[in-house]
Amino acid sequence: MGYVKIAKANGQFDLLPAEDIGTITFLAGNSLTFNYVTGRKITLTFAGTVSQASGYDSDDQKITRAIEKINGASGPGIFPEALSQFLLSSTNLAIT
Repeated sequence: MGYVKIAKANGQFDLLPAEDIGTITFLAGNSLTFNYVTGRKITLTFAGTVSQASGYDSDDQKITRAIEKINGASGPGIFPEALSQFLLSSTNLAIT
């Protein structure tokens, strides 16, 4: 399984599993929830408002493109294109 590296302000990162993601949902302006086809749900809360620009430059699309690059393969995690905010917290991640 591949992972998307989500950067934190302190130079560390969390690893988001890139396999079996069914939907990505915006919550409360600064959170994204990843719903997996297995029933698992991961919520990422960012330090500020997440970019919700329609189309190519929104943060969910940047993460989606990173997931597509991984294509469910094993190997090192990759960072998406620079997101508009650093990660503040996460829930239900297997690895942080």
